[in-house]
Amino acid sequence: MVGNDLVDLSDPEASVARLHPRFDARVFDEEELEAIRGSEAPARLRWILWAAKEAAYKVARKQEATTVFSPRRFRVTLPRPECAVVAHEGRHFAVTIAARRDHVHAVARDGKAPRGWSLVTGVCRLAGSGGPGMRHDLPSAAVRDLAIARLAGRLRVPACELAIERDGRVPRLVVRGQPALADLSLSHHGRLVAFACELELCGGLRRRVA
Repeated sequence: MVGNDLVDLSDPEASVARLHPRFDARVFDEEELEAIRGSEAPARLRWILWAAKEAAYKVARKQEATTVFSPRRFRVTLPRPECAVVAHEGRHFAVTIAARRDHVHAVARDGKAPRGWSLVTGVCRLAGSGGPGMRHDLPSAAVRDLAIARLAGRLRVPACELAIERDGRVPRLVVRGQPALADLSLSHHGRLVAFACELELCGGLRRRVA
């Protein structure tokens, strides 16, 4: 399973000045707070930790629908700048971190993907925001367009044969009207949208789209 979270560092919501004075105390445990205080880039580290927690929560909620997002209970360690491990109630999630100049994108997984499965991710700016431009200004539509375009290319099928539907709060990839052998996560913040998808490139999914 996969979950992803995105923080647009240029969005006013990401400004330290806009945060509630008690935000850090509500979100981070003592070890995380110490890491933020000792960091040369505390604002960036704050959002790296936040994104890792959110991404891991999305996986945890897929595993158990009653999981509650209590940020302090999702404890983050950063063995390397590009990866994290999030611990929550005996479970551990591996998180890949992409910390760019203008955003942080975290992708969490509940373990190593089965053989023959691949992880596909993407980040893009909305139309009219100075980037390459998505077709839609509406984030929910833009992130679906992004995911479908990238996944169609990976699967070598026309984008018109893919769709994204909702199963409750969980997005599902559909190929030619049939559920795909895939696990999908969508996110957006500010003027950015992002997705992560684990999918089988050989076996069942290939047979469905062949």
